[in-house]
Amino acid sequence: MFLFSSLLLALTGAVADAQPTTAEVRSTVERSIPYIEKQGLWWIEEKKCASCHRVGTMLWSLQNAKQHGFTVSDRLQEWTDWANDKALSKNDKGQLAGTTNKEGVVQQLFAFAPANSDPETRKKLIGLLSVDQRPDGSWKAGGQLPFQKRAKPETDAVSTMWLTLGLLTAADDPQNQKTIQQAQTFIDKSTPGKSTEWYVMKLLLATSQKQNQQRDQMIQQLQSLQHEDGGWGWLTSDPSDALGTGMALFALRKAGVDLQAEPVRRAEQFLISTQKKDGSWPVKGTKAKKKDRIEETAVYWGTTWAVLGLLECLPQ
Repeated sequence: MFLFSSLLLALTGAVADAQPTTAEVRSTVERSIPYIEKQGLWWIEEKKCASCHRVGTMLWSLQNAKQHGFTVSDRLQEWTDWANDKALSKNDKGQLAGTTNKEGVVQQLFAFAPANSDPETRKKLIGLLSVDQRPDGSWKAGGQLPFQKRAKPETDAVSTMWLTLGLLTAADDPQNQKTIQQAQTFIDKSTPGKSTEWYVMKLLLATSQKQNQQRDQMIQQLQSLQHEDGGWGWLTSDPSDALGTGMALFALRKAGVDLQAEPVRRAEQFLISTQKKDGSWPVKGTKAKKKDRIEETAVYWGTTWAVLGLLECLPQ
């Protein structure tokens, strides 16, 4: 009996440590694309809102999938133009809408297709990011983000990191350099967060700025938060879900963690094994009032992030 149990444990471990094949990763991503398109289009048509937790990662994940050779809707450019126009139009208060949804604007910037990117539109979108920076270098989180199930100071810090990451794409602009420096001073003083996203953003910033020592430190910290099942929760104390796992996998791969590394293999396997038949992943709400149940917006957000993470594990 002991021998059988030992053999079973060994076999289970071998399966868990197995490298997912490229075909498995591609089929997982392929299953998600129709879901992302359908539910994303529903949001655009029904809500008419380019929200930070929906349209930005919709466009980003679909554009990245297209660059990896996946078939996506021929309406992708139409949706991208709609979101950009939405961000640059005035709302009913006379404000440019993107200034109240800066986190979403950053994701829209990363969704730009290199081949047909409009430099003028990109410049205008980047110009939205520095608006309303506070004296301490931070920004207040936009939209519904302040209602999330983590402390507001952490949410503000994560939003500040997102905006800084976006501004770094135009760091040669002297005005942006000053804004980035002020933001970085705030970020360096921020208290370590309770969300995986906080560690992900610290890692992405260190990678983007080629701060190798900080990058390696954040890789270790993020990997130390990985659960036994190979995933991460959006909050570090949460059970694993596609949102936390997709974000972590994306950041680790961007930071140069090898595809053969155990944390990467385990994260891939977690995502492949937990995907639903409709191409989505179950994710509980990120808002305090919805944290105890699977919530559609969180499911969508998690699904787009799972795809973003898995795409980083495929050859270009």
